[in-house]
Amino acid sequence: MTTSGHEFVRPAMGARNVLVPARSRRGALAGVSLITRSKTAALAAQWALYGAVAVFGPRAVPGPRVRWEPPGGPERWRALAERVGPFDGLALYERPQASRTGLAAVLLREGRPAGFLKLRDEPDELDREERALAAFPDGRAEGFRVPRVLDRGETAGWHWMVIEAMPPRPARPVRGVALEPLLADLQRRLKQVLPRTQEVPAHWVPMHGDLTAWNLRRCGPGVPWLIDWEDAAWAPPGADLVYYEATHTSVFGKPSSPGAGRGHAEAAEFWLKRVAQRSDSDHDAALKARLSDVLRSMGPRTG
Repeated sequence: MTTSGHEFVRPAMGARNVLVPARSRRGALAGVSLITRSKTAALAAQWALYGAVAVFGPRAVPGPRVRWEPPGGPERWRALAERVGPFDGLALYERPQASRTGLAAVLLREGRPAGFLKLRDEPDELDREERALAAFPDGRAEGFRVPRVLDRGETAGWHWMVIEAMPPRPARPVRGVALEPLLADLQRRLKQVLPRTQEVPAHWVPMHGDLTAWNLRRCGPGVPWLIDWEDAAWAPPGADLVYYEATHTSVFGKPSSPGAGRGHAEAAEFWLKRVAQRSDSDHDAALKARLSDVLRSMGPRTG
C-alpha cells in the first residue's frame, strides 16, 4: 500500500488539515470522524456531513479533490507501509501547528480503522507518549480511557508509533467532567513512569500536558477518551487544571465551572510562557491570543 497519488477530499468546513479518502464510503466516514469540533453547531454540522457520507458516499464531502504524495517519496513510504501494515487506505490528519512537524493517519483495512499512525522526524514526542501510555497498560483509568500502543519503531529514517484508533464516528468534548479524580489518578500513574531529573522543582507534579476540551472526548457510549500524550511531563501543581479551564474558556466563553482553575498562579505563568513560544499558523492565531488573555487573568493580581 503506497497511497501515492491517491485522491482525497480536503473538507470545506474549516478542517483544512484533514484529508478524507475519496474512493471509499467507510474510509470517508473515518476521515470525517477525524475532524475535531467542540461547539454545538459545529458538531451538528459534522454529524450532518457524517450522515450524508453514510448515504451518498465520499461525493457528499464538499471541498477540493487533491492528490496526496507521501513525504520522502514513494520508496521511503513503501518501506514504512510494509513495516506498519497491512492496510489498504488512509485518512490523513496534518498537524495544524506550524511549530510541529510530522503527520498522523488512520490506517484503514477494508475501510475500517486498523490503528492510528503517528509519524515524526525525531523520536522525542513519541518517546514521551509511549512512556505515558505505559502507565495505563489496560487502556483504562479513573473516569477515562486511553489508546493502547500497538507498535513502535523506526523505518527509513522516520520514527513512528501505531496506537489504538478511536471508533470511526464524530466525537464530542466532555462537558461537566469531574476533573479532580481524573487528575489524581493521572498524576499517580504518571509519577511511576516519568523520569524526574534534578532540574525538576521538588514541588512539581506530573501532567498530561495537553488536557483540553478537544482532547478529552466522548465517542459513543462509555467513558471518554483522553488522547495526545506527547507533552506528558512535570509541571507546577494545577498545570493540567489551569490549561483545561483556559482552553475551555477560550473556546466556549466560560470555564467549566465558576472559579475553576483559579489559585494556581505559577501554573498560569508556566502556560503563558509556553503559549508565547508557539509559532502557530495564522489559523490558530486568534485562539492563541484568546488563550493568552485568559491565562493572564488567571495569574497573580497586580495593583
